[in-house]
Amino acid sequence: MSSVWVIGNHVKVQGMANDFKILSYNFIFGGSVEMILESPEGSRIFLRRRKSQVSDIEDEYNFDAGSNDENYSY
Repeated sequence: MSSVWVIGNHVKVQGMANDFKILSYNFIFGGSVEMILESPEGSRIFLRRRKSQVSDIEDEYNFDAGSNDENYSY
């Protein structure tokens, strides 16, 4: 699994050329975080990683992507 870096309201995924905008995120019991990301081209991907694989995401109160203000229903 690749590492993920949080940069403001975007993430950089190791091995991928583009940064992705964070549309939604959720902390899962057991130490994981799930994110719905959007590429610059507009496609969306689902990403699930352990918190330890995501830099700048110490805990759910410290993770501020500014993206959970909107309600995305899937």
